[in-house]
Amino acid sequence: MSMLIFNDEMYSFLQFAQRESIIAALFLQGDSSHINDEGNYVKRVDDEIDVVSFLPKSKYEKVENEWENGRIKIKIGRFIRKFLTNFSIQNFNVNDQVIEKFVNLYKSYFSRDISKLKIVEGDDIPKYYLEDNYHNVNGNRAGSLWNSCMRQRERNKFMKLYAVNPEKVKMLVFFSDDDKVRARALLWEDVRDHKDTTKQYKFMDRIYYVYDHDINFFKDWAKENGYLCKWEQSAKTEMFFDEGIGEPVKKSLYVLLDKYSMSYYPYLDTFKNFNEEKGRFSNSQSYNYDFTLVQSNGAVEREREPEDEWFDEDDN
Repeated sequence: MSMLIFNDEMYSFLQFAQRESIIAALFLQGDSSHINDEGNYVKRVDDEIDVVSFLPKSKYEKVENEWENGRIKIKIGRFIRKFLTNFSIQNFNVNDQVIEKFVNLYKSYFSRDISKLKIVEGDDIPKYYLEDNYHNVNGNRAGSLWNSCMRQRERNKFMKLYAVNPEKVKMLVFFSDDDKVRARALLWEDVRDHKDTTKQYKFMDRIYYVYDHDINFFKDWAKENGYLCKWEQSAKTEMFFDEGIGEPVKKSLYVLLDKYSMSYYPYLDTFKNFNEEKGRFSNSQSYNYDFTLVQSNGAVEREREPEDEWFDEDDN
């Protein structure tokens, strides 16, 4: 076989990784001049973070669409050295440093270390909004986390709304190995339905991430812990939710906060329509509201630039 065959999970990873690593591109596109004919049918080993398995070529004739029998497990670093030809290694400068970077990318992509997840509240919410505490990828600012317009220190005071309402607002944070924020999402408690106030939800707001594959990790956690999720990780789809049925569900939801009279307000992705008298924050404009909180300057009303230029915010 001249091309390596990967299962869907590994193939998705390699497509993601080829943006950063020549190794991934070689595995995806390399022919026999790049790939040693040592085996095939490559997949990740679920319970070992740095291990893959493959079928040795002596077992090919026994496959019959069944990948499991006779597989060999190997650490991902050794797999690279075993399957890449000397031609590939020499001509594409696949040295120890390049291999180590790929291995770390692989481990990071598939990391679902529950011990790195933490629910925070109070003053820890503003703390982990700060870009000073964000994880970067080899010095690069990546993902929607680094596009957040609420990440700067001068805007951190806008997060007080969340900090003083710990009964209703918390935040799920996923930490990297260097204890920096890798992904985060607000958790709203006691969320109500405008059309049926007897219904009560827990809701995970928009997920901000460095690695986009962490979205699935957060959504799986939300499902396991009884939280409703956004259908899309966007500030412009506040009415649509994921209930695990394969299509978006439209809902008109709101939350009542006990402490809501603030000097400054954050940019809100979902509950952006603010009724000042009731302390009600809603995702719908079909019910009375005074302000739409989508400003980056902490104000309740949008500040217009001299040229009437919108601050193009899709991130908070």
